[in-house]
Amino acid sequence: MSTLYKSTGFNLTTTALTNVYTCPAETETIIKNIQTHNYGGSNVVFELYVSKNGTDYDIAHHTISAKDSLNAADGVLVLEEGNILKMQAASANSISGLVSYLEVRSDTKNPI
Repeated sequence: MSTLYKSTGFNLTTTALTNVYTCPAETETIIKNIQTHNYGGSNVVFELYVSKNGTDYDIAHHTISAKDSLNAADGVLVLEEGNILKMQAASANSISGLVSYLEVRSDTKNPI
């Protein structure tokens, strides 16, 4: 078993539901923080989803004020193999940020 601290950036350039992170095979991911920033000039509705087995679950809904930031994850999230973290903003080119997470990987000799 190995653990890796990682982060991935995002910039929501459309209003479409956007895949930001997919949990790799033989891995569980603990998401600690989803730091978001509204760099636009007006308030933006932001939604956070986790897709499990093809079903999207709406897990957070925030209105982010212009030039403001917040942790969109209202608590720690755990993703399993194949789960997808998705985001959507009501306004394109206004929301960016960084997802900070820990991947816990198993192998055939040391399964999770």
